[in-house]
Amino acid sequence: MANKLVIGLTGNIATGKSLVLRMLQELGATPIDADKLVHQLMRRGNSVYNAIIEEFGKFILDDAEEISRAKLGKIAFADPTAMSRLEALTHPGVIEAVMQLIENAPTQVVVVEAIKLFESGLADHCNTTWVVVAPPQVQYKRLTERRKMSPKLAEQRIKAQSSQQEKAARADLVVDNSGQLAKTWATVKMNYLKLLEAQAVEPMPEPEPAAAAPVPQKIDISKVTLRRAKRGDLNSMAELMSLSTGGKIAPDTSEMMESLFSRAYLLATVGDYPVGMIGWQTENLVAGLQDFYVRRPDLWNTVGLSMLDKVHEEVNKLSCEVSLVFVMKQAGDGAIGFLEKHGYEQFDRDRLIQDWREAAVEWQPENSVLLYKKLREQRIMVPM
Repeated sequence: MANKLVIGLTGNIATGKSLVLRMLQELGATPIDADKLVHQLMRRGNSVYNAIIEEFGKFILDDAEEISRAKLGKIAFADPTAMSRLEALTHPGVIEAVMQLIENAPTQVVVVEAIKLFESGLADHCNTTWVVVAPPQVQYKRLTERRKMSPKLAEQRIKAQSSQQEKAARADLVVDNSGQLAKTWATVKMNYLKLLEAQAVEPMPEPEPAAAAPVPQKIDISKVTLRRAKRGDLNSMAELMSLSTGGKIAPDTSEMMESLFSRAYLLATVGDYPVGMIGWQTENLVAGLQDFYVRRPDLWNTVGLSMLDKVHEEVNKLSCEVSLVFVMKQAGDGAIGFLEKHGYEQFDRDRLIQDWREAAVEWQPENSVLLYKKLREQRIMVPM
C-alpha cells in the first residue's frame, strides 16, 4: 500500500459524500464504499452476523433470517450505547476488508468513503481526510424529499450522528455541499489536482467534450461499442434523451452532471455517434436502472439488448438479487415493451420485500413506471 495515495472521505447523512465520491472517481480515483462493506459483513453466515445476533437478539431478523437493517437501525439510532456496541462489532472487519481493497486497487489514487471514518480508525490509514458538510435544514430536506423519510425519522437520523463541526475540525479539507452542484464540483476538482501536484502524481487527462457527430446514413450494428460515459459525453447524452422522447425529456447540462455523479452510465456508440445509453446504481444487493434510451425504436432489440446484457453482467458481479428499472412516463412505451419482452414486469413497489422496497422508494423518480426482475431465485445467504 506504500505507493497508494488514499483519500479518506466522510460526512453525515444526506450531506452528499457519495456524490463527492463519484466526482473523485470521475477524476481518476478508485472508489471504496466502506459503508457497503458493513452490509456485506452483516449477511448470514458471517462471523459479524453471528456476533450481532448474540448482542441484539433474534428479533432483529427478517423472514429469511437475514438481519433487518430497519429493525436494527431503530435500536442503534435511538440509543447511543447500542450504536457503540454495534460499531465495535463491525469496525474491525470493515478495516481489514478496506485495506485489502486498497492494496488491490488498479489506480494509484484511492478514495475510501466511510461515515465513521474517524471513529473507526480508518482515517489513520489515509494520507488525507475530506469531510463533506451541509446545514441540518438541507439534510432534512434531502431525506424527506429525495429519500422519502418521515419527518420524525429524518430528524432522528440527523441527531443520532456525531457533530459535523467535530468532523470538520479533524479534516484536512472541508467540502461545503449545500449549494449548486457546479460549485461543489469546482471545489473537489481544484483540491484533488492540488493534492496530486503535492504528491507528484500525474492526473488523468481531462476529457474533451464530445463534438456533434454526423448522423450516419445507416447504423452498422456490428460496429456498436459500449463504454462508460464521462463528463465529455454530457451534451450528447442530453441530446439523445431529447431525440428519443420527442423533446418531452430535455435535461440541461447541470441536470446531466448531477445524474452522472449519482450513478454509472453506459453509452453505446457507432464511431463518435451515440445510439443508446443506460444508467445504473447498486445498494444492498439491489440494482436500480434508469435513463434507458435508444436513438431509434428499431434499435431496442440490438443496441438496447447489448446494453441491458452488459449492465446485468456488471450487477451480477456484485451479487445483486433484483433489478429495478424506472421508466419515465414521458418516454413512451418502447422501453417498457422491450423490458417486458426480456423478463421484467411492471410492479407495485409496496409489494416488494423490505430491502427492495426501501431502494425503490429512494430511487424512483416521480411520474415513472417501475419494472422489476429477479436476478437470483435464492436470496444471498453467505458473505460476498
